[in-house]
Amino acid sequence: MTLNASDLFELDNAANVSRRALLKHGAAGAITAILSPGITILPTGLRAADPAKAASTTEAKKAVDYTVRAVERKMAPDGRIREVFAYDGEIPGPVIRAKLNDTLKIKVINELDVPTSIHWHGMHQPGTWQMDGVTDVSHAPIPPGQEFVYEFKATPAGTHWYHSHTGVQYSDGLFGALIVDEETPPAKYDREEIVLINDWFLKQSDEILAGLLKGDSMKMGDRKMAPKDDLKADAAKKTVEATADSAKSDGKTSVMVKSADGGMKTGGAKDIADVPFESALINGKGRFKNESVAPLATIDVKPGETLRLRVINGSSTYQFRFQIDGHSLTVVATDGAPMRPVEVDNLMLSPGERFDVTLKANGKSNSWVRAVTLDGKETKALLSYSGNETTPQDKPAMLGNRALQPQQMKSRTQVKLVEKPQEVKFKLGGSMKPYAWNINAQEWPKADSIRIKANDHVRFVLENPTGMDHPFHLHGHYFFVLGEPGRLNLRDPVQKDSINVPAGKTIVLQWVANNPGKWFFHCHIEWHLATGMARVIEIT
Repeated sequence: MTLNASDLFELDNAANVSRRALLKHGAAGAITAILSPGITILPTGLRAADPAKAASTTEAKKAVDYTVRAVERKMAPDGRIREVFAYDGEIPGPVIRAKLNDTLKIKVINELDVPTSIHWHGMHQPGTWQMDGVTDVSHAPIPPGQEFVYEFKATPAGTHWYHSHTGVQYSDGLFGALIVDEETPPAKYDREEIVLINDWFLKQSDEILAGLLKGDSMKMGDRKMAPKDDLKADAAKKTVEATADSAKSDGKTSVMVKSADGGMKTGGAKDIADVPFESALINGKGRFKNESVAPLATIDVKPGETLRLRVINGSSTYQFRFQIDGHSLTVVATDGAPMRPVEVDNLMLSPGERFDVTLKANGKSNSWVRAVTLDGKETKALLSYSGNETTPQDKPAMLGNRALQPQQMKSRTQVKLVEKPQEVKFKLGGSMKPYAWNINAQEWPKADSIRIKANDHVRFVLENPTGMDHPFHLHGHYFFVLGEPGRLNLRDPVQKDSINVPAGKTIVLQWVANNPGKWFFHCHIEWHLATGMARVIEIT
């Protein structure tokens, strides 16, 4: 049975679904009967969708049709077998692709035994906010055995992705790449590759969340993370950050972390994450503790060619620093929006962020493609030159000195900003025991919606006195990243939809509420969102 949007909303209105129940797969089955139709999702990943499943695109209708199945499988992407959720049985799901302003029609068939939904991360959904895929915000989730067709305009252009937005499902494998081709690319290149990075755990996501809620899987003990003034100094002092000026050797930097008080620390850091790192995947492949013989992803290149790499962090928890040993990267776009080109050795991606970079294949040998956490854990893929079958030495990462800095990220042209926008302040907070995260001391869904009039200019001020970074994503819109108070960039700020708010820092964003609807604004760490660090933005 194929359901439409009105069917979903009728069921949504008829059922008062508990968010806590949806977070647990076991409870989800019990409430399936009252939930709105299950959403089945088209696979978006590194291979193109099966031509037999994707209808042809006609110039007259400019419609691109896909069909995708959300299924449960046993897989071992990092060498360890576990039950996963996957689109079309693959991690990541097949790539969904369209041209700018095409109409995407994606039939999602839910073959899971729990409800699900799909969020099209980066799509602005003009006039179709009900297709945004956020359970209990855009529409009710889709029960098992049901199917639903998402229909929306493919805009803006650029590198985006899709993932479940029901409970904490996407960390079980429900994600893939979504590419919208622009009329004029942000740089010249010969061809492109997608590089989708995600952290990976042996336990299923609902088990991880249950452990956090019980307090038996935490790394940070009982320390409170509430947004109180008397905790600011302590939180900032305990913040740990990756640094590019630690131990230098031949122009390279070893993986070390630097505490806010200037002391050097190697190894783990309390506030890097509240779920212990196990492994990570690049394009669905990785190795747990480098012990398994699981295959690694390979990016093939020809000497002299220029690649466009579409790099996506589809993680639930971890930030990653991306580097290709021995090769410079030129950053040309972020979250789909072109930016002033910057040449770097590496760049940091928080969960939900995307960067487009160009790479000149001018190396002399095969090289490691690395994704490194703030405390030095890493996963790898191989940059392989045609005709070269050598494997690089398996040495720890030596990060180059030229890391992309926030102040280097700028729009390509001058931006016109209104001088006195409506200001909304957010104070981020939380507690590790009991485990919960909040905004302005309110935990979603028991939190006030933020109501804004259509076309108002808005300035968000995000204060983060906690000891952890929080990557925030705004649905349905771009914002300009003005930077920290006292040194705002009001001339050429970069445009994004996902931004990391560092521990102990305040970040200012400005945007125009030109897309009426109900939009989600939330931390993209799955466990923080699941326990309350989110708000609904209502634009009328």
